[in-house]
Amino acid sequence: MKINKTARIAVPVAIVLIVSLFLLCRKKSGPAETGFGYKEFRLERGTLEVLVTANGVVEPIDRIQLKSKASGEIVKMTVEQGDFVRKGQLIARLDQKDEKAAVAQAQADLDIAKADLEQAQKSYDRSEQLYRQNLISEEEKDQIELNFATAKGRLIRASTTLERAKERFDESVVLAPISGIILQKYVEEGQIIASGVSTVGGGSPIADIADMAAVYVKAGVDEIDIGKIRVGQEASVTADAYPNQRFSGKIVRISPEARIEQNVTLFDVIVQVENREGRLKSGMNASIEISVVKKQNLLLVSASAVKVETNGRKPSDTATVFVKQGRGFVPREVKIGLSNFRQVEIVSGLKEDEVIGVPITSRVQAESDQFEQRIRGERSFGRQNTQTQQPAAGSR
Repeated sequence: MKINKTARIAVPVAIVLIVSLFLLCRKKSGPAETGFGYKEFRLERGTLEVLVTANGVVEPIDRIQLKSKASGEIVKMTVEQGDFVRKGQLIARLDQKDEKAAVAQAQADLDIAKADLEQAQKSYDRSEQLYRQNLISEEEKDQIELNFATAKGRLIRASTTLERAKERFDESVVLAPISGIILQKYVEEGQIIASGVSTVGGGSPIADIADMAAVYVKAGVDEIDIGKIRVGQEASVTADAYPNQRFSGKIVRISPEARIEQNVTLFDVIVQVENREGRLKSGMNASIEISVVKKQNLLLVSASAVKVETNGRKPSDTATVFVKQGRGFVPREVKIGLSNFRQVEIVSGLKEDEVIGVPITSRVQAESDQFEQRIRGERSFGRQNTQTQQPAAGSR
């Protein structure tokens, strides 16, 4: 048992010593200035583009909810969700019995009103002559005139009622008002719906339709970036469903009022995107990219190679980089300009084609550190075992 414990402790220690010796030799053969390895970046001229990005949702531009002015049972439903329909195409037909009866009743009321008006007209025409002959009193003449005016009103009312009845009869056949996609279907054949004009709740919806040849992407832009964008700017849109395809769009509206989402202040930006192929569908998640700065022929270096001074003793556009000299790297102060968090513009302090280095820890060193921590844990665990076993040994 003692041999096994000693071996279990000695073997990891030996491994640590071997790895440490290897690292020591590696450091001696590295650059003279530091003990770090370096990842090299060459200073080159290129184009720097600063982008504002935001996540959003695809929405139809004009979403129309179809309802009927008539009420009754749906006897025919011709579409399903996702169908493409053309303007004027049949969507649904209601049972027309009640509407036919309403039209017939309204027509009859109109005929009666016409007959009443004709009779009132004759009485009115005779009343003038009878009054001049003193055969009727002035009060009787006034009553005849009132009856004539009332008959005119009844005719107008009956005519209006008939027109509305005919409209409702026509509305019992629901046609597509535009060409587009059926986004949602709410009813089935045999279902009874309420009129959209005669009920307090606004009636029963039948279907939603939208022209998806062009769509909106509504995205929330952080208030920090909202001042950089404007209506009319081009935007690139990527849908989660098509990560390798980019859609071109244009900003058409910027919300004047912010909204708060998870303690972040956002402004909704609407981007209009052409969608002739119908790839973008309502409700899809998408992201937008808006180019706010794009400059060419700048000296650029990877942002990871630049250490920006933040101690307040130097201006914010001053940074430190490690420049290759011989086999090593030395620090140098430079002036920086634009940045997009991937690349940084070098304004002064460096020349084109100079090599910049980023200090990195050797992978072997990192693995050694992890291994050493694991060994220390095992040794600590072994000491705990030894302490817990001592009382047992004493009892023997």
